[in-house]
Amino acid sequence: MQIIDRNVSDTSTVLSDVLGEIEALRLRRQAEIKDHPHPQIKRFTQQELNDVVCPTYKNLLLGRSRRVPSRETILQIAQYLECTAAQRNDLLLAARYLPETLELEGSQLQQVLEQSQHFAGTLPYPAMIVTHTLEVNAVNRAFQCLYELPSLPAIPQQQRHLFHFLFHPDSPVRIRSTFNSQAVKVWQTQAARGVQLFRQSNVLYQFEPWYKELIERFCAIADFHTYWERDIELQDETDTPTKMLLTRHAVTGEFLPILLRHMHISVSSHRYPGIVAFFPLDEAARAVFSSLGCAQV
Repeated sequence: MQIIDRNVSDTSTVLSDVLGEIEALRLRRQAEIKDHPHPQIKRFTQQELNDVVCPTYKNLLLGRSRRVPSRETILQIAQYLECTAAQRNDLLLAARYLPETLELEGSQLQQVLEQSQHFAGTLPYPAMIVTHTLEVNAVNRAFQCLYELPSLPAIPQQQRHLFHFLFHPDSPVRIRSTFNSQAVKVWQTQAARGVQLFRQSNVLYQFEPWYKELIERFCAIADFHTYWERDIELQDETDTPTKMLLTRHAVTGEFLPILLRHMHISVSSHRYPGIVAFFPLDEAARAVFSSLGCAQV
């Protein structure tokens, strides 16, 4: 969607602005690979950009074409130039297109996190708060008891992440979720879905330094690396199997295999930060939830 209609004078200004942004980014990328060849053998030349994503680019530079590239083409150029989210929006704005909606940050993020923590604390179900990076920002007491986790502040910062909970072989979440062959199959589907959810939620951030650092860190875990390298289509939520968990009855101390389902709850106009709450699906789960003082459904 364009912000305003353009006349001939506007078009000239817009082209000058957007070509200036593209060239500045292109030259920056060239400088970055001067001493370190790009893993995909990109050269970031004007001719390569023209050949790969925008067949009219050379004509635009030479003034032979005066048509501003479409929004889709601008996004393709941003992808080719490996733009950060902010750089992508700068390109869109230079072309007079509406920017992409980015995730909350700063004081807005903090306010929603505080609201989420308050709400999660009142929920009669195990719940955790996750950000768009899948960092676990907080858990309520029921969640902590269900998985017998230490308090979140006692867990090292880099381990407060869904990928650590899901993939690390020593994580209580993984150990309790892979207690038999059937549970392993369910965990495998959840692991694949977790990776694809991260990709989907952060498509605008894939060239951010934090994104690359996070993936490099978790690729040290063999299972995560395997799932990250797979090309798996994200299933519909309704096709996702229920969660299986081996957990302890808080009164009897007996370990019971239980079935759960989860629900994502947003507390703002953004999907994240969000609350992931867990609900019992069988009698064993309801018994465990009752022993934890949770509501039963």
